[in-house]
Amino acid sequence: MNPQIRNPMEAMDPDTFYFHFKNLWEADNRNESWLCFAVEVIKHHSTVPWKRGVFRNQVDPETHCHAEKCFLSWFCDNTLSPKKNYQVTWYTSWSPCPECAREVAKFLARHSNVMLTIYTARLYYSQYPNYQEGLRRLNEEGVPVEIMDYEDFKYCWENFVYNDGEPFKPWKGLKTNFRSLTRRLREILQ
Repeated sequence: MNPQIRNPMEAMDPDTFYFHFKNLWEADNRNESWLCFAVEVIKHHSTVPWKRGVFRNQVDPETHCHAEKCFLSWFCDNTLSPKKNYQVTWYTSWSPCPECAREVAKFLARHSNVMLTIYTARLYYSQYPNYQEGLRRLNEEGVPVEIMDYEDFKYCWENFVYNDGEPFKPWKGLKTNFRSLTRRLREILQ
């Protein structure tokens, strides 16, 4: 797809995680999207963990590419095999933009051997109809899109952050923001 896409990072810095994944209703100055992923191979009706890592937007002039497209490029070029079935899980700092949602839906329509679940910390421009339509299109393509809850943030902290054994520390408002964002997502997907 795109030879300039960097390989995924193994993990991110704790400050990066807390800044970019905080589930604020209004998240000023968070202009990057981060995507933590787990790829499992489906064998005999169960899943086997296979690969995981972290992508972020590439905003340099050569590759200007959102995290979702970075993942798809890497996955298609390095991992995807038509002979295997995959369960892919994304944990994203922002829900996909309309263009990324369209690309992901097209990718999944072409690759019936890939199942995707998206957990997102925040909704990206959820007040705009084209962003809402992108989320609905993913949902119609069979992609569960959910708001990250405490357990999802904890899982990301433990699996995608260089945490030096420190436990995940939830921020004030995590639960309240989770409820508000979940209500908003339900409204969009109805």
